[in-house]
Amino acid sequence: MAAVTTAGVCAVMLAATQATAGTATLNRQLQLTNSPTMGASASVSRTIYLAADTYGWSVATSDNVAYVDSLGSRSLYLGAGTYNWTCTIYSPANGYYENYCSIKKAGSDPAYMESGWYTLPRSGTYNITSYLTGS
Repeated sequence: MAAVTTAGVCAVMLAATQATAGTATLNRQLQLTNSPTMGASASVSRTIYLAADTYGWSVATSDNVAYVDSLGSRSLYLGAGTYNWTCTIYSPANGYYENYCSIKKAGSDPAYMESGWYTLPRSGTYNITSYLTGS
């Protein structure tokens, strides 16, 4: 686990997997401080095959008990194919976090989603999870 207290990006790449109807997730567990320094960040990436569908896409931060933030969500249509899906948690200002995700198919423009700025109630272990839910 990595503490998000200094600037820098740490990416994790996962092997391509196939997702069909249901929910696919992109998750990373981190040790986070409740007083982050502006510029701190950590990322997780995954290559995934998706069937053509309209997906509900969301990102949330949880402490294994309750969601701290679940403001990032949108609906989008994705054609069948292999996508690179990345989510980053970063500190846009001292004391705050924001989640930023992108999904991109080769040869296409990426789609983006952001949560709002949020604070953490305490330092500790948190899950940053993005969800793609097919119809």
